[in-house]
Amino acid sequence: MKFGYRDRIILLIVCIVVIFAVGIFVFIKPKWEDLNNHQDSLKTAQEDWDKKRKNYDQITTRQGVIQRKYDESVVLAEGFSPEMSSVELDEFLRKEFLNTEKHQKDEVEVRGAYSVSDEATASLSYYYYTPNVITYPLLESADLDGSLADAAKEKRKTTDFLSSRSSQAVGSGRSTFTLRINREDTMALLDAVNAYAESHKDAMMINSVTLAKCDFNEDLETDKKGNANQQLEQGDDQTGLPPQNNNNNAAATEDGVKAGYTDVTIEYTVYYIQEPTQPYIGDPYDAAIWNGEEWRTKVAK
Repeated sequence: MKFGYRDRIILLIVCIVVIFAVGIFVFIKPKWEDLNNHQDSLKTAQEDWDKKRKNYDQITTRQGVIQRKYDESVVLAEGFSPEMSSVELDEFLRKEFLNTEKHQKDEVEVRGAYSVSDEATASLSYYYYTPNVITYPLLESADLDGSLADAAKEKRKTTDFLSSRSSQAVGSGRSTFTLRINREDTMALLDAVNAYAESHKDAMMINSVTLAKCDFNEDLETDKKGNANQQLEQGDDQTGLPPQNNNNNAAATEDGVKAGYTDVTIEYTVYYIQEPTQPYIGDPYDAAIWNGEEWRTKVAK
């Protein structure tokens, strides 16, 4: 079959179109799709990198926040006492408050049960003052612009906020002891606990002080002498001799109580809190590291 010039031209054009179409679908189209996929991957990777760079640039700020929180926690922990076992707490109480030179001189005695508990947990709640906000129908009627209600709300603002805060559990040690002691040494003991807590930034509390005799038996000797003189003057109705015994005096002087002294029971609590450990916040951050290629092989510690 013999093609004419026109047919050969048409056949050549068809072949060129076929070759061009095959080239497009076999070579160009896959590469174009790969290019689009790579552009999408590049966009995703760039967005991810921008987020990471933003996080990296915040390292210094976050390191500062961690260090500041640590420093604040250390200061907070300094406001509590060092942890003590029951034996250590016993030794501490005897050394600092009980077995002092003045107590020995004044013959202060530990009486009855002396207990020191093992370390346990205690709940510390926020201390706050609750103002007394009253209301009544005439007051409510007088509040035409709502300012009185706003003032009452503002007055209770701090109370409402702190009352919503939950209490915190901390470590604690407790001791209960009874001393036969005079008024001066009792007040000095309470002052000593307060002074020690302030000077050493320790958290301790006298929970209760119970006195057997609130007057410290200060009139005991006077009563005893007065009763004795009265008995000598009156004598026995039949014999003229003083009575052999006086039940009031016996009761007042039993168990060695003497004038100016009484039994004082004190409940004492000390509070502990764990000091935070030193956090590792990493090396100082240098944003210039991204300018070179060293960061590609750098391994984080």
